[in-house]
Amino acid sequence: MSIFRKAYSVAGAVLMIQFFAQLYLVAAALLTIFQANDNAKDVYSAFKTADTFAGIHRANGDLMGLTILIMVGCSFGARYPWRTTILTAVLFLLLVIQSILAYTGIALLSGLHGVNALIMIGLGGYLTGRNWAFRRQTAVPTTMP
Repeated sequence: MSIFRKAYSVAGAVLMIQFFAQLYLVAAALLTIFQANDNAKDVYSAFKTADTFAGIHRANGDLMGLTILIMVGCSFGARYPWRTTILTAVLFLLLVIQSILAYTGIALLSGLHGVNALIMIGLGGYLTGRNWAFRRQTAVPTTMP
């Protein structure tokens, strides 16, 4: 088993953890704001706290780009089929689109940020599961002549 195949699997697992963290961080930011009492002091404090979560969400998104690029490189090194390499590159393209959607300033268009995130999670999970390198190897039975 190639070291690149194992590295691809590890990077895929890390990516799935990063997706989980993204969902957690955005929920923490939004729920902090939604649960604030209706007075200026509490709302200001909630936005200040939510800004911390949102900043970590953005930084984790940037790290996801690095993780996906590592997966693309490992895909080449592992000599995976072109379909796998292309789908991994599409995952990076979706991340670029994700960052653009976050800052369009048009609410209806920015709402696609969440839909695109779900597509990315599905594709990342598919690629990680389909190419998992740590499965048990089954022994091939030998026949005696």
